[in-house]
Amino acid sequence: MLVLAILFVLLSAGGLIGYGNQALRFEPLPKIVNVPPGTHLRSLSGILEREGVVGNAQVFWLMGRVLGKGGTLKAGAYSLDRPLTPLELLDKIERGDISQATVRFIEGWNWREIRAALAAQPLLVNESAGMSNAELLRAMGAEASHPEGLLFPDTYFFSPHTSDIKVLRRAYRLQQEKLMAAWEKRAPGLPYRTPYDALIMASIVEKETGAAFERPQIAGVFLNRLKLGMRLQTDPTVI
Repeated sequence: MLVLAILFVLLSAGGLIGYGNQALRFEPLPKIVNVPPGTHLRSLSGILEREGVVGNAQVFWLMGRVLGKGGTLKAGAYSLDRPLTPLELLDKIERGDISQATVRFIEGWNWREIRAALAAQPLLVNESAGMSNAELLRAMGAEASHPEGLLFPDTYFFSPHTSDIKVLRRAYRLQQEKLMAAWEKRAPGLPYRTPYDALIMASIVEKETGAAFERPQIAGVFLNRLKLGMRLQTDPTVI
């Protein structure tokens, strides 16, 4: 039985080596494949099958496993501008040979966490290093006096060696677009003077509770207090 098991592995490895060195056929060229942060070999195989790059995700995954490939995959947008073999494709993603990289701003992050995420991305040029918040806000084109809540939480793609300030500008402009769209649809009679006032309230409500079903009630309590000229009396640790 042991001999048969070894023979099966050898035959499988030989077939998978042949598969790994056979050019993939996919169209159109170039094809852009986005690899999100945290992608592993099995999830990458599924992405490639859905994008039409490989015909069978299971075979691609098995090849990587048997041949010891795909252990460390780099996130980013990969431009496939010529037919590649499965092994060439895995090498490309392991090297991080990308046309675009990514940085992610997670909902609920504060300004310190956002700046730390930018500084930790090696493919960004960290032009904001050493800049004060006020200086950085001016560089972003923001008129606000405080940076919290100004950036839209999302995954941002960028070309290697892009300035981190350029990414911040994009996140700021996207947040402004979303905020203005919501402001134009606001209900009448709300006690907010500016879209930023509404954003501050939304941030406070979000920090007050992690349960989505509680937020309308909490927002209603705060709105009534504002209309009556009362203090919000929110937990100071959430602001």
